[in-house]
Amino acid sequence: MAKVVLLCAIAIVLLSCGVTWAEQAAGAEAETSGSGLFSGTLGDSLWTVITFVALLLVLGKMAWKPLLEALNARQSHIEEQLKSAEDMRRRAEQMLDDYKQQGLNTLRQAVEQAQRHQQDVAEKTRQEVLAIRHRAQEEIESSRAAAMQELWKQAGDIALRVGSEVLGRTLTGQDNQHLVDEAVTRIRQSGGSQ
Repeated sequence: MAKVVLLCAIAIVLLSCGVTWAEQAAGAEAETSGSGLFSGTLGDSLWTVITFVALLLVLGKMAWKPLLEALNARQSHIEEQLKSAEDMRRRAEQMLDDYKQQGLNTLRQAVEQAQRHQQDVAEKTRQEVLAIRHRAQEEIESSRAAAMQELWKQAGDIALRVGSEVLGRTLTGQDNQHLVDEAVTRIRQSGGSQ
């Protein structure tokens, strides 16, 4: 930056000196107040150039450096903010992905728990149905056995009545028992035990 300023100052000095020498060589002594870059003599031109260079040096030290430092600081601040914003965006995307994954995991767990619950309920229902069926079969067997006992008793009574009528005499208790036992045995052998 300092080189550019120095080159500009040298170019201005050379131009102003060239214009001034050209005017003096042509012999123009008329004063033209607004006709050129520098109006006046060579001394005025030199003092103008010196003043300009001094102004550039003072501005370079006092204004340009602080201004450039402020601009560089602002640029680095903006770059830091951009990096921070990019990092925050990445973190936000990562958090969003994490929350999506947690939501999917929660949903998956809820579905699995519901399926386990459904299986548990189905198993309990099956066990209850089996228990009810078992109790019903036991009751049926019990009722069947009671019915069979009642049937044997009735069959014995019928056999006694038939025996009394067939024989035409009254049987004693021992005869009755003997006839009942024989009838029961024959009925069982003929398939009545089923």
